[in-house]
Amino acid sequence: MPKQVDHAARRRQLAEALWRVTIEHGLEAATLRRVATEAGVSMGMVQHYFASTGDMLSFALASMTEQVSRRIGERFAELTGADPKTRVRAVLLEMLPLDEERHLEASVASAFLARAAVDERIAGYLREGFAEGVAYLGEQLGSERRAKLLLTLVNGLTLAVLAGQLDTQDAVGLLDEQLG
Repeated sequence: MPKQVDHAARRRQLAEALWRVTIEHGLEAATLRRVATEAGVSMGMVQHYFASTGDMLSFALASMTEQVSRRIGERFAELTGADPKTRVRAVLLEMLPLDEERHLEASVASAFLARAAVDERIAGYLREGFAEGVAYLGEQLGSERRAKLLLTLVNGLTLAVLAGQLDTQDAVGLLDEQLG
């Protein structure tokens, strides 16, 4: 009987290998070959799932976005009936590198943000995500402009934490100050 392969799990395994390569060596090092080595699989297996490095990068970014969105959704389930400010704060805190999981995500996301300056496919994906975030937060806050400000602030705070310019307590304090 042929072996059953969980294709979604295999693609996820490759995305996680790409994240590790990115954290260790930078996004530019995330080639199909290097990701295959990191995942402990053959180059042919990676090529079975991804026709190009660009396809692999896009999938890895989308996987990370889904992971963060899932966590935000779980957090929202805990906040049923909460006021909009509490919900907005919860969304923004999930985006900051406040624990090991979010630190990993933020490190990889920052690499993608830098890559967006020279990769239109990634830039377009990030623009769409930003627009969705602005729409949701703008609805909660009654101000699209305020939503843009807060999302941009979180991007900056994330980079400052990753670079060691701020600790996580400072980042949360500055966010709370802006939320008023």
